[in-house]
Amino acid sequence: MKKAILYFLGVIIILFIGTVSYFFFAGEIKNTLQFDENRFVSIQKFIKQGKVESLTQAKIQLNVIGSSYKPDSVELLRTELNEVALTNAKVCLQKKWLGSCQKYIDLIDEDFKTDQVKVVKDKLFVVVNEENITKTKNYLKERNIKKTKVYFAKIDTSYSKRKVAALEKKVIQLDNELKVEKAIALMNDKEFDDARDELAEVDEDFNPKGVEGLYEEIKLKEDLEDLLDDEGAIIVFVDHVKKDMNDPKSFEHVRTLITEKGKYLNVMMKYREVNSYGAKVLTTVEAKLNRDGSVKKIISQ
Repeated sequence: MKKAILYFLGVIIILFIGTVSYFFFAGEIKNTLQFDENRFVSIQKFIKQGKVESLTQAKIQLNVIGSSYKPDSVELLRTELNEVALTNAKVCLQKKWLGSCQKYIDLIDEDFKTDQVKVVKDKLFVVVNEENITKTKNYLKERNIKKTKVYFAKIDTSYSKRKVAALEKKVIQLDNELKVEKAIALMNDKEFDDARDELAEVDEDFNPKGVEGLYEEIKLKEDLEDLLDDEGAIIVFVDHVKKDMNDPKSFEHVRTLITEKGKYLNVMMKYREVNSYGAKVLTTVEAKLNRDGSVKKIISQ
């Protein structure tokens, strides 16, 4: 009797668990179907909008939709998404919206119309690199080395190697020229150690004679520091030149180059002045000076 009762209770429990499980999983299946239906509708809306962000969301939803949910319809949606992305990529390329073009290409499945996608990719590759080359050249003209390097670095190394190599030489040339100019400015400001440090950054094969001469000039100006004004000009020599100027107040120092010759100094000074016609002109004067800065001889003016 007890065994019969226990058996009867066991059957009831099993039936109860089975019934609960059935309704639970049936509910889960129903919920899953409802979620997939909602996703399907959302995907249609996203694709219709056609924007990069919308298509990105559509692709995310396509990747999580149930594999058993309307597989043919889902595949059609996937094809439509690829088609919209390809069409928009072509439009963006035509209008030179290059960033957006690349984003649309990235949304296209690898096996979708590979020939057409390759054509768009190849055209984009050329346009992007040509644009970066143009921007590099423009910033070279402006002597903006920071932006020059930014856009040069964006050029693909496999693109038009001869053209890129020629452009690289110009970038290196400008970089070295600006370092030399900065070293000269530091020298004129009597920042001699900083000037040498800046000059040390110049490539070894860039104008070695000129760089070596500048090292010697830095040392010489450092030795003659007491003779120089804040712009690197020899004070006594400037006073001497101003005596013969039409308008001494218009004097603007540009560059003073000093070399040693025995016990004398050979000096070439460039400066701007207002001449007798009222025009501002660039003038160069060369002279032999004594060690105290006084004029021994005017060589040319």
